[in-house]
Amino acid sequence: MKNFFTALKKRPVALISFIILIILYLGMGFAEFAAPYRSGTSFADYSYHPPNVRWYSQELGFGPQVQEHAVINEITWEYARIKGNYTKIQFFVKGEPYYLFGLIPMEHHFFGVSKNSEYPMYLMGSDNLGRDLFSRIIYGSRISLSIGFIGIFISMTLAILFGGLAGFYGGITDWLIMRFSEFFILIPGLYMILFLRSILSSSMDSGQSYMIITVILSFVGWPGTARLIRGMVHSIKREDFIQNAILDGIPAISIIYKQIIPQMSSIIIVSIALGIPGFILGETVLSYLGLGIVDPAVSWGSLINRDISTINNLKNYPWVLTPGLYLLITTLAFNFIGDLLRDVFDPYYKDRR
Repeated sequence: MKNFFTALKKRPVALISFIILIILYLGMGFAEFAAPYRSGTSFADYSYHPPNVRWYSQELGFGPQVQEHAVINEITWEYARIKGNYTKIQFFVKGEPYYLFGLIPMEHHFFGVSKNSEYPMYLMGSDNLGRDLFSRIIYGSRISLSIGFIGIFISMTLAILFGGLAGFYGGITDWLIMRFSEFFILIPGLYMILFLRSILSSSMDSGQSYMIITVILSFVGWPGTARLIRGMVHSIKREDFIQNAILDGIPAISIIYKQIIPQMSSIIIVSIALGIPGFILGETVLSYLGLGIVDPAVSWGSLINRDISTINNLKNYPWVLTPGLYLLITTLAFNFIGDLLRDVFDPYYKDRR
C-alpha cells in the first residue's frame, strides 16, 4: 500500500484519476445529501431546460447563482434568459426531506436554491420530464458504480475456483473446465449478454433487474481470467512448499485459496482494477438498449437510453450527453489506476522509476 501511494504521487494522471474516483464514490454514498433533488422530482414546465447556473451577474456579483429562463417554444423547448432574474445558490440549504443511508432523517442538501424558490436549479440541464440531470446522475451512480465491484467479485470468485481447480488437478478436470470456458469465449460477449437477458422476464422490478444483470455480466466475464489463473496455478503448484502441502494431505481447495492464490495476488488486484470498467460498460449497454435498468430506477445507461436516440436531440439538447461523459471519465480513471497497479506490483518497477 505504501508503494502504491508513493507511485501515485509521481503519476499526476493516476493521482487525478484516484481523486475523481474518491469524489464519485463519496457522491454515490451520500447521494441524497449531494443531489439538490430526488431522482424522480419533476418540473413538468421545464422540459429539456439548459444549464442555468452562472458565476457572475451585476445584481449578485461573483458567486454561484441561478438565472431564470422563459420558454419561448414549447414544441422544441427553446428558452430565453430573463435579464436581471437571479437566485443565489446556497450551501447546506434546506430542501426535499430524505433519509440518509435510509436511516437518518434530514432535509439539508449540500447545495441548491432556497426551498421557497419556485424556479429550479439545473446545474447540467434537465431531461424530457424536467428532472434535474445532475441529481439523476448522482443517484444513477449507485447502480453504475457498484455493479462493477459486485460483478467483478462474482466473476473473480468463479475464475479463481474453476481456474484454480483446472491448474491444480490438470488432466481430465483441466480439459473439461477449459473447453467449458472456451465455449463462452468463442461466443461474442455482447451477443451472449443480450441473449441471456432477453430470455428473462421483462417485467422484473429494478432490484431484480440489477441482480440479474450483475449475474449475467459475471457469468460472461469469468472465462478469460480463469485461463490466466489456470496457467499460474499450474506453474506455482510445482513449488516445493505446495508439494509438501499435498503430501501432508491438506485439501486442494485449502491449498489453492491459502497458499497458491496469495502468490498471485498482484495479478488478481490488477485484473480487478481493469475489469470493473467492463462491468460498468456492460450495464450501460443493456440499459441503453432497454434491457437493463428502467424507470423509476436510474443508472447512467438508462439516462442516455432515450434522450440521445435522435440526432435532433443531440443538436438541440447537447447536455443530455453528460451521463456519457461521466461514464467515459470513470472508465479512464479505472484504467489509469489499473495501469499504475500493474507497475507497482511489477518486480522490475523500482528499476524504472
